[in-house]
Amino acid sequence: MTAGIPPLTRGIIAWSILLAVVAGGTVALLAIAIARTPVEHTASIVVVPHPDDEFQTWSLVEDTPDEYKIFVSLTRGDETGFCEPDIRETSLQADLGERAPDPDPPGRWTPECMEARQNSLLGYLTQMSESDPTIPGDFGAMTEYTDLPAEGVEICHDDDGVRDCDASLRTARVWKDAAGRGAVVFFDLGDGDLTQDEAAWALQTLIANRDTWGLDPARVGAMIGAFANEGHSCYSYPHPDHVAVHQVLWNVDFGVGPQVGATCFLDPRQRMSAFVSPESAAAAFALGPNGERLGAHGRNYGWLHDDAFPLAGIRQNDLFMSFQSFWVRFN
Repeated sequence: MTAGIPPLTRGIIAWSILLAVVAGGTVALLAIAIARTPVEHTASIVVVPHPDDEFQTWSLVEDTPDEYKIFVSLTRGDETGFCEPDIRETSLQADLGERAPDPDPPGRWTPECMEARQNSLLGYLTQMSESDPTIPGDFGAMTEYTDLPAEGVEICHDDDGVRDCDASLRTARVWKDAAGRGAVVFFDLGDGDLTQDEAAWALQTLIANRDTWGLDPARVGAMIGAFANEGHSCYSYPHPDHVAVHQVLWNVDFGVGPQVGATCFLDPRQRMSAFVSPESAAAAFALGPNGERLGAHGRNYGWLHDDAFPLAGIRQNDLFMSFQSFWVRFN
């Protein structure tokens, strides 16, 4: 604690410094120090705990034609209360263009809830690829890989107090983009109870099986994790699954390039910040004159929120933000 300066005043000072830096045009994306030529073809692995967290990494993902992008969701998002019909009945605003979940889930922790979450992510990427042709979005049939080796790690769910560690959880579902721009990989590690060990198992399994699964074997230039925040001065988000993503990327060196986690600008570990382009921000979150969900996020994920998703700016005071900051490990 800084002696003599009240916490509120310190926060105002910190944000004033940030605003001055941005206004002066000196905030820039610090280059991830990887040895490559400007035209080298690489792969990026985007790690999210749930299928709706992708935009939290978007400033490092958009408009990257030389990167094959693998979007990895470590869970299938099936704990959401919006899979309960009575909640969804009051939250879904189809008249404003929100797409109803497909299939229609009968409740949490159901196969239909998992499939609806997966399909929403595929729809989101497909729509985002319409304005950014570097994003994978032309997906073919899904391939499922089962009975993946445990490698000494117990993969379990704790759903509504019922613990399940069946071998059937060691699966991966893979969708590949027909244009070769990337892929989507879903693991099933338990929404709400993801652990660092489970996340490490999934990422090591993915890295070891890229050839087998038909994914681009290009050198991995970076692994990029979704947002979490446990106490720094921006949007508070200590969700345990998000924290597990941060823990695994911070603590486990996968040996494939820098590992990056979305965080607050005022996180002392923060090393790089960037704005999402106005074009991508609009492609994801644009609203029509009457609140119509024109953007890919609102249209495909709107059923998971009871109002239009807000998009924060430089203050980073909401989960989705156009000014994004990251820490970097194993660079």
